[in-house]
Amino acid sequence: MFKIIKFLIKSFLLIVLILAGFLGYARFIEPNTLVEKSIEISSPYVSENADNLKIAVFSDTHFSDDYDLEAFQKVLNSIEKNKPDLVFFAGDLIDNLDMFNGSPDDISKALQSIKAPLGKYSIFGNHDYGGGAENEYEKILSEGGFKVLKNQYFALDSHKLSIIGIDDFMIGYGDITKATWARDDYFNILLCHEPDIIDLILDYNIDLMVSGHTHGGQIHIPGYTEDFLPPYGKNYVKGLFEFSNSRLSKLYVNPGLGTTKIPLRFLSKPEITYITITRGE
Repeated sequence: MFKIIKFLIKSFLLIVLILAGFLGYARFIEPNTLVEKSIEISSPYVSENADNLKIAVFSDTHFSDDYDLEAFQKVLNSIEKNKPDLVFFAGDLIDNLDMFNGSPDDISKALQSIKAPLGKYSIFGNHDYGGGAENEYEKILSEGGFKVLKNQYFALDSHKLSIIGIDDFMIGYGDITKATWARDDYFNILLCHEPDIIDLILDYNIDLMVSGHTHGGQIHIPGYTEDFLPPYGKNYVKGLFEFSNSRLSKLYVNPGLGTTKIPLRFLSKPEITYITITRGE
């Protein structure tokens, strides 16, 4: 009997230690580990001037007490080192503006330090509407040197490249018909916070769609993660997806930088993505 009790106590203590280790890693280590992910996308629609053009993508900073400008400095250092031609921010800047203890002006100053010769572009995410952010988000990003695309089109004619920004679908005013602006002779990039929208635009001339929103599941545990994925973020959770439509469209879902609801990440490290587009079949 004593041996059984001793075994149960040891087993309980082992479970407690494993759980404590998991929580410690998920709270203090993984959320502070920035991954630099590089991918290459080849397309016959990439012009000679756009060949080997590098795009930096980051998303879902969710600035809060749990993700601050000190943590964001890693992203700034990465961008300075990699020297991209374009920078995209895919939405969800501040987790909850009403509860934010930091300074939006300081966020703008940090964003100002990002250099990209062909421009910096952003879109609204659902958290950029909630918590009183709707009237502040564009100001913060614009003062940081980003052009906010809200159901808008922007063309880099010298590179035969277009950027279409679709507004947030959960809370905002997302209008998928703007994908019709994609030209058949340009390489067309669509920015939309919610990745599942890709299924609605595959009949259009979209070559690359960039999204965030899912945090890569944030806590990636089979049987758990699927139940907590957000609306419009259940089908494409993280990474690169390729489609067999006429343009052979690609979708990249950036897993984001910050956290929401609970300050934990597990098997979904914060990431800044570098996408290089090349001319080819």
